[in-house]
Amino acid sequence: MYEFKFWQQLSHPSQLIHNLESSEDHKLKGYLTSVWVIFGFTLLFFIVRNFWGMNTADLTALLVNGEGHLYSFARMMSLIGAILAGVLFFVFHYYVITYVIYLLTKIPYRWIQKVQLYTLFFIVLEKALTIIIFAVAGFSTPFTLFSLAPAMAYVYYQEYLLFFLNQLTIATIITVWIQYLFLSNWVERPKALLIKLILIQVVVAALVALYSILPVL
Repeated sequence: MYEFKFWQQLSHPSQLIHNLESSEDHKLKGYLTSVWVIFGFTLLFFIVRNFWGMNTADLTALLVNGEGHLYSFARMMSLIGAILAGVLFFVFHYYVITYVIYLLTKIPYRWIQKVQLYTLFFIVLEKALTIIIFAVAGFSTPFTLFSLAPAMAYVYYQEYLLFFLNQLTIATIITVWIQYLFLSNWVERPKALLIKLILIQVVVAALVALYSILPVL
């Protein structure tokens, strides 16, 4: 059975391409271990973010009002929600985006999944770095420093536009680059593939931005 070596095959894409093309069942030794490691890394990020207090500011009022038991319950529910959000985040990038790319390219689904594991790692890594920066600074903002949103906010403040730009980050560029680096070897029209990959990012960014500005009921 051929092996999956995360860092080595990222720097040498031809090795992973050869192993996938040569494997009859698309299975690579050590791949599932990498999946669980990235999945654990994703959940850890969401849990740590919740512990740090992001998106839980409203719960502080319960503690201030002396409702300690209710506050503890609310924080526990918030943690469970954060874990579920981490699971959904992983599922979206590892399964849903993979399926969308499969529909657009007809590249074998399991081949695309191997590539998506790389992109998922860098997306979560960028989010983790953002949290670290916020922790060091002692405050947080709705926008990541790895996007154009903070700079645009000084020039023109339009909520939807800012949340849209906030989704197009350095990790987005890395994602498209990694996807193109591997997947272009399995299509006849690499330029068309690149356009499709960019459009996926733009559509996702537009949908997330729309969700971000919806009023909370």
